[in-house]
Amino acid sequence: MRVTARPRSANGREPQGTGRAPVARGFTGAGERLAAVVTARSAVLDGLGSFWGTTAHGPDFGDRYQPLVAKVPAPARMSGTAVEEGVGDGLERMERECGVTEAQITEALKSLR
Repeated sequence: MRVTARPRSANGREPQGTGRAPVARGFTGAGERLAAVVTARSAVLDGLGSFWGTTAHGPDFGDRYQPLVAKVPAPARMSGTAVEEGVGDGLERMERECGVTEAQITEALKSLR
């Protein structure tokens, strides 16, 4: 049996194992930017200091408010990390594994010649 053409899927398209790397870098960059923005804005919020004053209820309010300053932005920071590490790294891994699979298939087809 002689192999003369690249393998095609059922719909007639050639498999494309490449092209995910630039997309992966885009996700990674977006995740890094999101995490950086959240960190920067959190620092601005922290820098504002207390605004509750010294009234009778001020310190009690401050004790309840201050932990939220750290807690509220945390999901956005984690989302940035998830986009960077989950999606970006996942697409890069898919790219590498598709390349390995394509090379293995190519070698298998060559051996059929």
